[in-house]
Amino acid sequence: MSQISRRSFVLGLAAIPGVIRSALADSSANVVVVGAGLSGLAAAHDLNEAGLNVRVIEQSDRPGGRIKTIRGVFDDGAWVDAGGQTSGPGYANFFYFATKFRLELEPQTVFQPGADTLLHIGGRIHSGAKLREQPADWPLPLKEEEMPLAPSRLLGHYLRPIAMEIGRVERVLDAQFVHYDELSLLELLRARGASDAAIKLIDHTANYNSLATVSALSALRDVVRFLHAGAGQALNIKNGNSRLTDAMAGKLADRLHYRCALKAIRQRDDGLALQIDTPAGSESWEADYVVLAIPFTALRNVTIEPALPAARQRAIDELPYTQVAQTYLQTRSKFWEGGQAVSAIYSDGPLERVFDASSRMSGDRGLLVNWINGVGTEALDGMSPEEQADFSARELEKIWPESRPLIEKTVSNNWANTYARGAYAHYGPGQMAAFAPDIWKPIGRLHFAGEHTELVAPGMEGALTSGKRAAAEILSIELN
Repeated sequence: MSQISRRSFVLGLAAIPGVIRSALADSSANVVVVGAGLSGLAAAHDLNEAGLNVRVIEQSDRPGGRIKTIRGVFDDGAWVDAGGQTSGPGYANFFYFATKFRLELEPQTVFQPGADTLLHIGGRIHSGAKLREQPADWPLPLKEEEMPLAPSRLLGHYLRPIAMEIGRVERVLDAQFVHYDELSLLELLRARGASDAAIKLIDHTANYNSLATVSALSALRDVVRFLHAGAGQALNIKNGNSRLTDAMAGKLADRLHYRCALKAIRQRDDGLALQIDTPAGSESWEADYVVLAIPFTALRNVTIEPALPAARQRAIDELPYTQVAQTYLQTRSKFWEGGQAVSAIYSDGPLERVFDASSRMSGDRGLLVNWINGVGTEALDGMSPEEQADFSARELEKIWPESRPLIEKTVSNNWANTYARGAYAHYGPGQMAAFAPDIWKPIGRLHFAGEHTELVAPGMEGALTSGKRAAAEILSIELN
């Protein structure tokens, strides 16, 4: 069964749960879902709706995984999504579950019309709008065609023509494009004629660990995904996307087991034996199927016997995860505006990027998000959340000396310090062609889910799609 036909089957399951439940009335299959993030909850939801015996284990003490809404910290009821944030027009499963649980959607943080982008380069602040009007004032030796572009648009400028040629995400592994996988994004940008100054700026603003460590084809896939998504408003669940995972977890109730870590799986012809560390001690569980809905960074800690095929084990051991650290700073005033609305600040220093999220604050208060990616997060290694917040505040003070006393509250999040050991997966050079075709496929009674297993759907939609696909794989076996 192809991935496309599996997705069609998934949509059918969502539409006729009663029919599936009736057909599986005599099934006594036991399924253990490992991970209570979006993918695991989606798989458990469909299996539970179909009448199978489902248990979900989660290593942390909450559902959601990399869906994480920070509430109760900031004034005026403001909240932030530190994990999965945005849905778009193509997020069919996201909207399906939001509708099912009667959750209201709202636009993602909206910048004011005409908001400027600031650049902090060489210790000085520059207005992006003014630099585009007066390219000769650029403090970097950019090429003429690069000067009119905002930092966030430079990467797309060089990748969009190839992405347009690819056209659809499903074609990204076609023979005429797969050679891009042998290149790093850095090598492709140089081959496309990007200036050294533009490359340095892109490296500071791209959502990867570094341009040298990500496959050019993986980056092209991300651009094609963006183009394929079409026009439409970016949305999230009102009051935070964790309301969705909380609702999904609530539906499963006593089937969810927190603070439980999978340690080992023994595959047998008649089923699976699991060794699980629980709050009460080590336990042995039996299952007919297991859905591994955890990042490969966490799966590396699980012993599987007999060993998985070498190619799959290599993917588990080597797939990189982008490092992301965020610090949210509530401020007494929007001191960075100076009479002009500002959407973002890009710095060539350790601060990297700062976004204005003030639309969730009332009155004169502001809310900034300091977002550091990849190599830049190494400066934060070993820091506590409080130390990370102080780091951002000190770096912000170097740009605006008046800022420090205006900071009222802070909260920090570093995805390196979670069970996922990173924010999301990407492919390194040579990995996409090697891993992507088979990364999602079941091995015996083991089924795989998570955003890292989806070629087409991105982010939260990829997680939900993968969970529903894994459930469909099991249900198709039980129905036959």
